[in-house]
Amino acid sequence: MNREQKITIGAALTILAGGIGFFARQRIVHADRKSLQHEYAQDYGISEFSYRNASASDLAQMIRSGQVTSRQLIKHVVARIKADNPQLNAVINLRESAALQEAADLEDTGQPFYGVPILIKGLGQQLKGASNTRGLLALKNKQANETSDYVKQLQSLGFIIIGQTNYPELGLINVTASKLNGTAHNPWRLNRNTGGSSGGAVASVAADFVPLATGNDAGGSLRIPASFTGVIGLKPTQGAITGDSTVPSTVNFANARYISDLQAYFVGMKNAEHPEMIKDAPSDLKQLKIAYSVKSPVGTKVSKDAIKAVKQAVKFLRAQGYTVVKKDAPIDGEKLMKAYYTAATSTGTDANEAIEAATGKPMRFKKVSPMTWALYQADKKQTTASEQFVANVMVKVAQQMTNFHEQYPIYLTPTTATAAPKNNDPAYLPKYVKRLKHIKKLDHDDQIQLIYDAWLHGLSKTPFTQLANISGEPALSLPTYVTKHGLPIGIQLQAAKGQDQMLLQLGKEFQDNGQFESFDSYQAKK
Repeated sequence: MNREQKITIGAALTILAGGIGFFARQRIVHADRKSLQHEYAQDYGISEFSYRNASASDLAQMIRSGQVTSRQLIKHVVARIKADNPQLNAVINLRESAALQEAADLEDTGQPFYGVPILIKGLGQQLKGASNTRGLLALKNKQANETSDYVKQLQSLGFIIIGQTNYPELGLINVTASKLNGTAHNPWRLNRNTGGSSGGAVASVAADFVPLATGNDAGGSLRIPASFTGVIGLKPTQGAITGDSTVPSTVNFANARYISDLQAYFVGMKNAEHPEMIKDAPSDLKQLKIAYSVKSPVGTKVSKDAIKAVKQAVKFLRAQGYTVVKKDAPIDGEKLMKAYYTAATSTGTDANEAIEAATGKPMRFKKVSPMTWALYQADKKQTTASEQFVANVMVKVAQQMTNFHEQYPIYLTPTTATAAPKNNDPAYLPKYVKRLKHIKKLDHDDQIQLIYDAWLHGLSKTPFTQLANISGEPALSLPTYVTKHGLPIGIQLQAAKGQDQMLLQLGKEFQDNGQFESFDSYQAKK
């Protein structure tokens, strides 16, 4: 097929499972999984077992050595997606024919990920001719007119893009569900969400579609879903990656199963315009003092499991010879979030402009998410004083964290305060949806307070990630803990600007010492 193919979503399959795990459901879809592996091995040059245990770098080496071809890998991955995606709704578009042709045309120039299939997030990572809806119903047929610098750079590393992954409308919420693309289901348990906004990406990694998938992060969108699905997610230093602004905003990167892949990917995706931003990892990480906290920055409850995840990490780090002390970051979390929401109001105006351009009519409440509508109405009343408030908070938080890291180079917290929520848990409670509908009647201060109150139901599950976005610092989510109910929760390591490689090196120490709990490893133990 020459154009993107919309994946058929088997909605009925996703409803039936309740609490049944993904592989249990797999046995329903594929009664004989061994014969399925044989089919893959026979037709596509690689067994399912070999594929799901390979890193992206491993796959590139297999292609380079002639063990398998890039086209065979693409066919293998597409077969996996077509078989398993109806349960997950992680992938929203495929470009199989285009990918096969690109693989046939690719020349080996030493690319680190030569011929490796990859899925890219459907939001904010434009690929010419591919879907570019931003999750808005009114833009359902919109396609990108050009390829972004970020996507061009990842292609230069040898990746072959096979499709796009699911995300919520405008990437606004910490779960993946939208009127346009539907709900993404968690491989660990199908009645749970993947998190957001890079929810389709993490599900694709956790379910072994690809070893690495791209995402982006403006408030935790790489790290929150990483925590909920047991994969790795790095939010890089603001401006460190090709195509990203140096001003606090969205940053692009990826989720993966292996730290080594993210290390190689980081080197390949570094912003050549700002090489001075990135520091080399210290030769002896154990000289770095680590502070940890399990206190929610906005005063909400943190689950016992999230606390246990951090304490388990503290125990490991101390056993490795690190100095770890309990210390909260010196920030006002509620003020930080109000500044964050105030800055986000322009997203609503941008959405309205896109809708008007596509339809000739302004945004309607019923056609967008309640928060898209609320942000649009609040932006109409945004004042210079409000914008100055945002600027002042950003400057203060950045300075507070710079000072904090002089004493504590690494800051450890839970990534999320809970495990993944159920898919029937609303992003906003119904009582607030009713009030958001009429938000334009309020003055601006009351609008921001209502937005804060409405978002708190979701924020209480994920209050730790926004700090790194406001401060512009790197933060890494690691999959180190699984609850007794069989759901993952990540830990987060945050550091000063430019210390991305140090965080990745510390994360590698966790992985090398068997501290990670992936979906595959957990299933094997079970």
